[in-house]
Amino acid sequence: MKILYLCQVFETGNDTGSERHFYFCKYAVGKGHYAAAITSNVDYKNAQVKIAGSTGTVVQAIDGVEIHYVYSYANIRGSFVRRFYYYLTYFFSSIIEAFKINKPDVVYAVSTPLTVGLLGYIISRLRGVPFVFEVTDLWPEAAVECGVVKNKALIKLAHWLAMFCYRKSAHIVGLGRSMCDGIIAKGIDACKISLITNGVDLSLFRDAAENHSCRLGIREKYGFRDRFVIMYMGAHGAYNSLDTIIDAALWLKNDPRFLFVFVGDGDEKPKLQRRVSVQNLTNVIFLPPMPRVTSPAMLSAADAFALPNKKGDFFTGNLPNKLFDFLASARPVVVAGFGETSELVMAAGAGMCGEAEDSHAMASLLITLAEMPVEVRMTMGKKGRDYVFTHYDRSILSERFLNILSDAIGQKYS
Repeated sequence: MKILYLCQVFETGNDTGSERHFYFCKYAVGKGHYAAAITSNVDYKNAQVKIAGSTGTVVQAIDGVEIHYVYSYANIRGSFVRRFYYYLTYFFSSIIEAFKINKPDVVYAVSTPLTVGLLGYIISRLRGVPFVFEVTDLWPEAAVECGVVKNKALIKLAHWLAMFCYRKSAHIVGLGRSMCDGIIAKGIDACKISLITNGVDLSLFRDAAENHSCRLGIREKYGFRDRFVIMYMGAHGAYNSLDTIIDAALWLKNDPRFLFVFVGDGDEKPKLQRRVSVQNLTNVIFLPPMPRVTSPAMLSAADAFALPNKKGDFFTGNLPNKLFDFLASARPVVVAGFGETSELVMAAGAGMCGEAEDSHAMASLLITLAEMPVEVRMTMGKKGRDYVFTHYDRSILSERFLNILSDAIGQKYS
């Protein structure tokens, strides 16, 4: 099977974000298939060109996956127009690049942005192969709820484009149960939709003894000492509601036990840093993003993880990749917001949950965790690790991915 994977944000193990898509492709190659990915040459988290000195297409083979980094507009911060131009330049660069790659058997296109769905359809038609559409956010709901898109004409256009992609795809993959239900509610046949959640790469997370060694080294390096470290690692964006964690730190600013550690990057990071500085929060530190392959070592230095959600029904269907990394690190998770994330944490017995954007509740839960016997807290963390290792092994999810592609090819030529 020859797979063409279209994903504007395609992170490898040497990048700082989720390697879900790279893992799928790497797994496919390991099973004897061919996988080529077309992605942007811009790191969206810091608006920098990934491969220094190059503005054109660069092709790299990493773990057998042929990755085509195509030109995209890099100055994406500050306005929706700039971001849209980033989407548009990737769109047209990808169409050109798709004809420099051997004809695939199937095209797999990943939103967000929604324009990648249209890109997948166009390339699949031009190459005469089926197209499978992965939905990582419901559009236009995602953009509207976060205030990114307010223009009524654009909202209508986004709704039309989403429905077009749903109908024209051979199959649809949803990232969460609520996401799949939302697509069905739009009138799409449930038989056409499959759930493939985020998951955990078991090979990245070491055993307990090695984790302890990593933990001590990281805590010494960054001066965490014997404080109770609450960590957030991931994107610092508008969707992430990170002010909830800052507010919790404000509640606990006079309690010397606590240290809040943010690891990552994104549009909201400068604003959060300014706020911490203005409010003189000495119990908050920011660290740069780190490569995926080294992130488990940093995660092992935490005593607990904070995972906030925004208010609103739309955000209850969120199962972010970071959740699985937090749980795999065998530390309790405090979730702000009820929905699929909190349900998973509670089912695993791996943490505590409060209302979305309720910083006082988060602070109270963190105090409860800090005052627990260490053995009880570590048992809670181990339950989370065991749960995701059993139910969310990424290799099993990757097998489901391959089966969906194989079925889509069979539909096309049956």
